Amino acid sequence: MNPVEAPLPAGVEPVPGHAGDAGCLHLDPGTRLDAARRLKSVRGHVEGVLRMLEDEGVYCVDVLKQVSAVQGALRKVSEAVLRSHVRDHVATAAQRGDTEHIVDELMEALKYRA
Repeated sequence: MNPVEAPLPAGVEPVPGHAGDAGCLHLDPGTRLDAARRLKSVRGHVEGVLRMLEDEGVYCVDVLKQVSAVQGALRKVSEAVLRSHVRDHVATAAQRGDTEHIVDELMEALKYRA
């Protein structure tokens, strides 16, 4: 399996052993684009919550509902990225001969799941 080469944003340097290195696996383009689209939506939602908080009459429960909605949207991004990682990298680790590395990496990634 050949890694998908994705250019790094301006000013971002590759981290050794992570995306951006020539031999490293990368997030597939479809998942990357979907995650970016979802995060832009989350950004708009967070901006909406901030506008709510500018209103002195805002009701606490309304803010909590909106924060929960943002958390749910972020969970969906996380799930999509994890699904892609398992499908494209974990499931194929034995073929590449890097099973131990990928399992260690997956266990580390799971620490960040909410």
